[in-house]
Amino acid sequence: MPSISHGRISLSAESDKKAQITIEVIVVIGIFLIVFSSLINLSFERFHLAQEVGSAGEAKMTGQFIASAINNVYSNGGGFSIHLNENKINFSELSSSEIRGSGVILPIIINNSERRVVINKNFSSMGGTSLYASIPIIPDNITRENSTLAYPQLTIRNNGTDVIIYASINNIKVVS
Repeated sequence: MPSISHGRISLSAESDKKAQITIEVIVVIGIFLIVFSSLINLSFERFHLAQEVGSAGEAKMTGQFIASAINNVYSNGGGFSIHLNENKINFSELSSSEIRGSGVILPIIINNSERRVVINKNFSSMGGTSLYASIPIIPDNITRENSTLAYPQLTIRNNGTDVIIYASINNIKVVS
């Protein structure tokens, strides 16, 4: 029962303990929620970073796959060709930001003077930076032509003097 002394109302010792316990429980639950939400945020951040690193690896593997095909066509001499179908390299899927996280920047560059296949990859969740992967190739006499019925999209052919890549200029660009 409350008692009045000097114009103040004081509660009994029992109700003071209950109020203190209630405040302590609220503080503990608040701290727990803050720590828990921080851990969840950290785990999601790590998860997205792992996804970005994985998709960057996929982009580099695509560059290595193209470089390997170019080197094989060059090494096997005139008349040899390789067709990389959409199951191997699908440019729509490769550049899609919905499917691959943030997508490869097309066109893929083949640099004759440096003898390299160059892939650029956006990192949307990493502050808009991009990954630059450069894969070495053997020949320096590569040209690009539009695909035809005889040579569909992403056919690589050695005509005896040049290695020709049949692909859209939007997907692959050859520079000197």
